[in-house]
Amino acid sequence: MRKKVAIIAGGDSGEYTISMNSAAVVQETLDPDKYEPFLIQIKGKDWFYGNPEENISIDKNDFSLRVDGEHIRFDVVFCAIHGSPGENGKLPAYFEMLGIPYTSSDFITLALTFDKNYCNRVVGSWGINVARSLRFFKDDNIQIESIPDTLKFPVFVKPNCGGSSVGMSKVNKPDELEAALSKAFREDGQVLVEEFIDGRELTCGVVELKGKIIVFPICEIVSKKEFFDFEAKYNPSLAMEKLPADIEHSVETEIKGISTLLYKKLNCKGVVRFDYILSNKEQQPYFLEVNTVPGLSRESIIPKMAKEMGIPLGGLFSMMVEDAMVGFGV
Repeated sequence: MRKKVAIIAGGDSGEYTISMNSAAVVQETLDPDKYEPFLIQIKGKDWFYGNPEENISIDKNDFSLRVDGEHIRFDVVFCAIHGSPGENGKLPAYFEMLGIPYTSSDFITLALTFDKNYCNRVVGSWGINVARSLRFFKDDNIQIESIPDTLKFPVFVKPNCGGSSVGMSKVNKPDELEAALSKAFREDGQVLVEEFIDGRELTCGVVELKGKIIVFPICEIVSKKEFFDFEAKYNPSLAMEKLPADIEHSVETEIKGISTLLYKKLNCKGVVRFDYILSNKEQQPYFLEVNTVPGLSRESIIPKMAKEMGIPLGGLFSMMVEDAMVGFGV
């Protein structure tokens, strides 16, 4: 009998459309002989199967639905929500309480890694390079003029909890800080101001399948804009991806080693992507962030990494689903 897979998508962040695109790819490529996929859209209090004009609401008491008189209970959830409430741990905690397997890291790992400030402090405590930064809350009496006393310019100003560079700005001089802070605070109640590191942007995907950690080829991202912002991430004409990255073998080995270490120490599950800057000055990798629910759309990096390794997406997603169920003892 085919397993019923709920593919959750949408969410409450600026990454809604990207999430829907990721979910569509998962739905298209899951093995139809093994799985019966249901794309479940989540937006605020509205959880439904179908479309906004004609949909069937999810019963939140047990995350089930009724279709043509059949009461459908899901065997597993495939997490494709980037941002809240999926990538920050809220929905996985709910699934945990219901005893429903899901494909992402657990809610504790997600809550930690979604908070860039906390995550950077934890990663830095393990001896891994991170950029110097300051965190501010929306209600803080921010002394903007004092920021240059602590951080060197340029700096990045970004929401502390968010993804796809939504609300992010590069600030070259102090008098640009106020506008950048306002932009970031429109996306989140906490904002991170982080020193710019001049270097090459590299990203490394990792997944554990059947007890074996697989590290994907490292990809270099070259943005045609000032930095790799939301527009550049999803407009192929504004960024170029070099896969595999043209880097020294020693750098490749170091980044893959750091990524494997972080995957284990952060207790990650499923497929994740670690982002770095390889500094021009020191030729050392600096950890930027971890994407615990990375994009899986046709334009996203993980599918391209899998293709480079010769791993079909349907096979990757199927193994993630199987591993999630095994992890829950299903």
